[in-house]
Amino acid sequence: MSRTRRPRLRRLLNVIAAFGVLAITATALVVAQPSTATAVPATIPLTITNDSGRGDQVFIYVLGDPGTGQLGWSDAAGTFHAWPTVGGTPVDAPDASIAGPTDGQSKTIQLPKMSGRVYFSYGTKLSFKVVNDGRLVQPAVQNPSDPNRNKLFSWTEFTLNDAGLWINSTQVDFLSAPYQTGLRKADGSVISTGMLKPDGYTNVVNALAGTPGWSNLAQRAPDGSLLRVLSPGHAIGTGQLDANVLSGYVDRVWAKYTNENLTVAPYSYDPAARFTGRVQNGVMRFTNASGAYVTEFRKPSSDSIFGCYNDLAAPNNDIGAIARTLCAGFNRSTLLTTTTQPGTSTSGFYQDSVTNYYAKYIHEQMANGKAYAFAFDDVVAQESLVHDGNPSAAYIQLDPFQGAATPIAGGDGGGGDGGSPLPAGTGAVYASNGMCVDIPWADSVNGNPLQIVNCSGNGAQTWTRSGSTLSALGRCMDVSGGSTADGGVVQLWECNGTGAQNWTYQSGNQALVNPQSGKCLTAVGGAPLHDGQRLEIRTCSGGAEQRWTF
Repeated sequence: MSRTRRPRLRRLLNVIAAFGVLAITATALVVAQPSTATAVPATIPLTITNDSGRGDQVFIYVLGDPGTGQLGWSDAAGTFHAWPTVGGTPVDAPDASIAGPTDGQSKTIQLPKMSGRVYFSYGTKLSFKVVNDGRLVQPAVQNPSDPNRNKLFSWTEFTLNDAGLWINSTQVDFLSAPYQTGLRKADGSVISTGMLKPDGYTNVVNALAGTPGWSNLAQRAPDGSLLRVLSPGHAIGTGQLDANVLSGYVDRVWAKYTNENLTVAPYSYDPAARFTGRVQNGVMRFTNASGAYVTEFRKPSSDSIFGCYNDLAAPNNDIGAIARTLCAGFNRSTLLTTTTQPGTSTSGFYQDSVTNYYAKYIHEQMANGKAYAFAFDDVVAQESLVHDGNPSAAYIQLDPFQGAATPIAGGDGGGGDGGSPLPAGTGAVYASNGMCVDIPWADSVNGNPLQIVNCSGNGAQTWTRSGSTLSALGRCMDVSGGSTADGGVVQLWECNGTGAQNWTYQSGNQALVNPQSGKCLTAVGGAPLHDGQRLEIRTCSGGAEQRWTF
C-alpha cells in the first residue's frame, strides 16, 4: 500500500507553490482534508498584540491563497483581494498593509479561510512586487539588493479551512523579531507556541557568535543594529558559512553505513513500515521489507541538508518519507548514534561536534523546546505548531527583544497543546512497553524518585487520577523543586496543589504534560524502555519514552 503523507507546508504550502517568484524556504503545516463534523466560519478573529517594547509603527500583511489557486491578500475585514495580472516585468504590488497595534496595545482583524503567511514589520512597510498572472515576489533578505534587506520583519504561517486552523512560528529562513502564535479552542482554552525563554533571542545570537565557523550569520542594519541571523542554508549562499560545514559528518555517516544497515521507519502511524539503507558504490541505496529497490541518495551537500532539498528532495511518497527522515537525522546529527531513524530522544539531538548549531541554539532557547529551525523539524513533532479543528480565534503576539516574554493571554506559556484534564479513575499508569509507573520499595517518603518496573498490581503502582493530580500511597506525583528544565526529576511528594504536581493528558500522543513547564513525563534515557528506568520531565517529542496509558 502506498503510504503517501499529507503534505506539510515545506518550503511553502503546495497551494502557494507559485506564490513567490523568488523562492523562499518555509515550514510545514498539516493540510488536512475538510471535515463535515464542524462548521468553521468563513473568518475568525486574529488578535495581534504588541508587547515588543518598541515605539516603531507596526505593519501587518495577510497574504495567501483562499484555496482557488488565485493568490492575493486579505484586508482587516477578512475580504480577499486577488493580485492583479501584469506582464513579465515585476511591478509594485498594491499596498496590502494593515496598520498594526502600538506598543502595549492589541488589534483584532479577521482571518479568512486561506493558506499563507501573516507578515509583520517594524518602522517601515515591506516591498512586494507582482509578475505575470499575479505571482508575488516576496522578501529574500539573503539577496543584498533586496529592498527588504535592511528592514526588521518576520512572519507566521497558517492554514484555515473547513478542517480547522494550523498556525506556526518559523525560523527556517532566519531568526528575527521574536513572536508567539496561538489559537483559542471552542471550549475557550488557548494553546500557543513560539515563546522564547528570557533573553532567548540574545542568547541565540551570542551562542552562534561564540561558535567557531558559525559566528558570521548575523545581518545588521546600516546603523549597526541587529536585524536577524540567517539560517545556515541562506548563509552558505551569501558566503557567511562554509559550504562544506557538514561534510565531515556526512563522510562519517557514509563510512558507517558502508558496513552496516540503516533502518528508516518514517511513519509513526505504521511503525512496521521500514526501509533499509546501505551505502553501495558511493550512494545510499534503500530497499523495502520485501527487498525491492525503493530509491537511492548520493552524499548530500551541506546546503541540501539545511534546506532538505536537492540531494534530499522529498516528494509526497515513500521516497520523500525517507528523505525527510534523513534530513532530520543529518541536521540533528543522530545518524551515528542510532541505526534506526528517526531518532526520538531529544536528549540525543545536536550532540555531535559537527551539527546544525543554528537549530540547536534556537531549540534550546524556546520555552517549550519546539521550533521550525529547518524545513522538516516536524519529524518526531519538534515543530512550533498548534492546531484545532474548530477554532474560535487566532493570536500573534510580538514579544520583547530582551528580557522575558509573557504567554499569550489565557494561554499555556508556549507549551503547545496543553492537553485535557486527566481522565478520572484509579489504576496503573502504563508505559508504552507495558511496564507500570512505580514507587520504589512502596516507600512513601518525600523525594522518592519514581520509576517504571514490571507490573505487580500493588499499591505502589495504583494511581488515583483526580483533577490535575496523580496520587498513590497518599502522596502526589511531583516535579522536584518545581523544576521547568529538561531532566527535572519526577518524584513522590506530599500533595500541595502547586504547579509541580499538575498534569494534563494529551490523548492523541498519549503524553502526560506538566503545564507549568510545558514538558512531558519521560523515562530517563529513552527507548528501549527497561525495568528500573527513573522518570523525569523533558521537552515533548512524541517518543516511546513519553507515551502513557491508563
